[in-house]
Amino acid sequence: MPETYSWTGTVSAPQEYPMEVYRGAIIAEGFTYGFDAIWGTQNTGWGSQGGTMTTAIEKKGVPYQLEFTWYSLVERTFYSGHWVLDKDAIKRLLDEGFIDQDTHKKDTYSTFVVGLAPQGRVVLWLSGAGHQKEVGAFQAHATTITKQSAYSNAQYMFKDGYAERMLNDPSYKTFSPQIRQKILTQGYPAPEIYGVYREKYSWRPVVVLEKGEWLDFGFSAYNGEQENLFAKDLQDNHYAKRAIPKFCGLYWRNGNGRYGVWIDAFDEEEIFEAFQKLGKQKDIDLVVKVDAQNTRVSLALRSGAQELPIGKANVRLSRRIE
Repeated sequence: MPETYSWTGTVSAPQEYPMEVYRGAIIAEGFTYGFDAIWGTQNTGWGSQGGTMTTAIEKKGVPYQLEFTWYSLVERTFYSGHWVLDKDAIKRLLDEGFIDQDTHKKDTYSTFVVGLAPQGRVVLWLSGAGHQKEVGAFQAHATTITKQSAYSNAQYMFKDGYAERMLNDPSYKTFSPQIRQKILTQGYPAPEIYGVYREKYSWRPVVVLEKGEWLDFGFSAYNGEQENLFAKDLQDNHYAKRAIPKFCGLYWRNGNGRYGVWIDAFDEEEIFEAFQKLGKQKDIDLVVKVDAQNTRVSLALRSGAQELPIGKANVRLSRRIE
């Protein structure tokens, strides 16, 4: 009898590109996890989870197919497609799992995140506590759905001016004030950027402390993946093919104090330019230096003798007594 697992599903879309779920499914042997218009508008951020309708109690097999149809509000276009999933790769991740940093026990992935991007790009991630891995990237095709052919719960998408209101009327709160201002001043991101985000470099974090013991390092990347390094993974700290980091956080201990640094946001232009300058053929260190007083943090990318300072990131530092 095939192995079964507890998993659920959710949807992700870029903050600047809201997507309206029409219909979809993650399909396993004898089980279909369905999506329809009840999910509504999605733009929680690329790789970030929306809501879930849990079926975790009921164990299911490894899914073998994904199908999805959605409406891209900015593009005024419906996209649709169905794709075969790599069952072996998904099963391997589910079986390997990871050690949960909080419980120190083995855990595994529990949520499939369906990412919907402009121009019909689709990414599927597997997500668990502090970990998220891409398990597929696909291309949908533009399709035509009319008010006459749409099912009843999706009729609202075809009301006159619906997309215009959702995008431009602040009372709908489709965008946060910060994202709305960004769109007004910079326009929508180039749709191709969601392909660029998937490009990977050989890099690792390196924390330089004048005093103290480095405890962990967690990050999320522009491609939606997440990692959490601690204990043996942190001691080994191998170079690995990873996408460019978007957010990072780390802790270290010094005496009776526990310190933390959160890089809430890199400057996208600066961090991409630095990685691209060093290139995909080199091993790269993301260097975090902390002074002896644990009050100042500096960032750089380093490869061999070449070091590029990273000066535009938003960095926060905290301390608590243990």
